[in-house]
Amino acid sequence: MRKWIIILMAMLLAAPVVMSSPVGDDDDKDPSIKPGIRRLHPERERAKAIKQLQDEMSRKAEPKDDPWDMTGEVWGTVDLPREAKDVKAVEGRRLTQRTSKTPAEQQMVNQLINTDYSIHEYSVGDRRMLWRDEPVTSSVDELLPFFSYENGEYLSKYVSRDKTSNEIYFIFSYHDSVPGPLRLCIQYCADDPLDYDMLTVNVDGFDYVYYPSNIERGRQGKKLYWELCDNVLNPAYKDMVYALAHSHWAFIKFHGANGINHVKTLSQGQRDDFAHALDLYRLLGGGWSAPAVE
Repeated sequence: MRKWIIILMAMLLAAPVVMSSPVGDDDDKDPSIKPGIRRLHPERERAKAIKQLQDEMSRKAEPKDDPWDMTGEVWGTVDLPREAKDVKAVEGRRLTQRTSKTPAEQQMVNQLINTDYSIHEYSVGDRRMLWRDEPVTSSVDELLPFFSYENGEYLSKYVSRDKTSNEIYFIFSYHDSVPGPLRLCIQYCADDPLDYDMLTVNVDGFDYVYYPSNIERGRQGKKLYWELCDNVLNPAYKDMVYALAHSHWAFIKFHGANGINHVKTLSQGQRDDFAHALDLYRLLGGGWSAPAVE
């Protein structure tokens, strides 16, 4: 009896050890702690991968007759999922609907396609302008709205005769239906005196030299200096007069004392004033032989 009691106690003591022993089945383990699969011949897999890489490299190294041939390239083609294919088909139908045009729309498209959009270079002129006795295309009634008539003189109504304004313009007197000589007025004002005695008038790239006379000079306040001249234009300057009235662009360089110069670019409005004044002067009977009525 004692013997069986000892055997039973030994079995009870051994039971916890058996129950706590690890399970030998790898399927019950967490995937993160499972041992890797051992291959019988790992060198074969490596040799196979190296050979596949060598085949791809040699295939790419072979020149192709067609540079756009993408056969064997790594990227290949992608099989779009069903949803993407459906979206692409819908977009294709929308594009087809948008490109369907009415006859009027198609005619407009054809006009746009057939239009010459090439850039053309236009030359302003390759020679110096000279005086021409060409006919005036405007009428007196068309030109008078651009002028004011004050103290017996026709002057562009856009010109200010204030001494502090920078202006250059044509002006002429008109008495008893007879115009006086055409004159050039120049008004210069700045914070430093210039003491100019010569002007270079550049019209469309060509120079015309002008020598003013009877220049008046003075000061306006403590900071401004003004210089004015009003001279009759004799026939020696008729080419310059014609050029100013037909200019596409122009600037004037004032040659001052001590080598100091000032350049003024003429605006579109000032160049238009030259053209209008010369046309009105000629329509009212003015010319280079017109009597000097002052």
